[in-house]
Amino acid sequence: MADVTLGEIVDFSNGKSHPAEGAAYRTYGANGVIGTSRDFNTGPHSTVVGRVGTYCGAVHYSPEPCWVTDNAIIATPREGANPRYIYYLLKRLALNRYRIGSGQPLLTHAILNRLTTTRLTREQQDSAASVLAALDDKIALNDRMAACADELVRARYATFASRPSTRIGDLGELVRSTVPAGRIEDENYIALEHMPKRRMWLSTWADTSGVTSAKRRFSSGDILFGKLRPYFHKAGLAFVDGVASTDILVVRPKDPGHRGWLLAALASDEMIAHASAVSDGTRMPRAGWADIAAFEVPWPGDAEARRFTAFVAPLAARVEAATAETGTLTALRDTLLPHLIP
Repeated sequence: MADVTLGEIVDFSNGKSHPAEGAAYRTYGANGVIGTSRDFNTGPHSTVVGRVGTYCGAVHYSPEPCWVTDNAIIATPREGANPRYIYYLLKRLALNRYRIGSGQPLLTHAILNRLTTTRLTREQQDSAASVLAALDDKIALNDRMAACADELVRARYATFASRPSTRIGDLGELVRSTVPAGRIEDENYIALEHMPKRRMWLSTWADTSGVTSAKRRFSSGDILFGKLRPYFHKAGLAFVDGVASTDILVVRPKDPGHRGWLLAALASDEMIAHASAVSDGTRMPRAGWADIAAFEVPWPGDAEARRFTAFVAPLAARVEAATAETGTLTALRDTLLPHLIP
């Protein structure tokens, strides 16, 4: 097959800064969605490429019109090119390796335009994009299901807002098991970057191959709470055993029957607001366990708290199963990508 330059099949243009305030459209930066906007500056089925900074070369796909900031490049398919194929092609090219600059990495239109790839017919593009998109669509469905489960738990927890209260420390205890770097084996590792914002299910983790400092031991069913910059709202249920960053508090329910209630309380907006208010430090504020343990949360009574946990448990199990499925689908997609798009 003959080669083709990207400039022959894709139009590249820079995004624009300062989107108008609003919630009608998603706003994309260098590493994906960063907020919303009243307006859009690119149409549906566009690919967004990180242009500058740490996420230079990151690639994201927007099925709907969106606003793209000037930290990113809009990749618009030329006539005859499948939009989803263009997204997967740019993903496969690992664009980060073509960046220039050391202090502030940068990708330019000139660099992108002259990159070459194998020329595929429209039929071949459609076929490859169809297979890969089916996998990604199922991954996205799993993510939406997890988000719905999260909101269901929050909504039910909110119905008890007017009940008598109890302290977080009455429901959970801090796990203080520290593991020196030299004793950390090949196991799961959760750092703050693996914890999604305002999501109570911890479905992402890494291995410990790059770990060089002491970590906190945690077990499946523990609740991890990001104490560094708590306003980032990182609190969730661990699905695996492993070790965590020391910037994360490991909290274990004193009674397993109260696990769901403790999870909802630690992940609540009220808890995060309190932790943020009592944090020590200006540039890198950290919340302490003593302040978190003393925080008063609604308490519906033992029987109702157990019913709440029984409500949360199958949702957590479904999210955990979806997490495992997503891992399998992601591995399959990444394996197929270079074969379908040479």
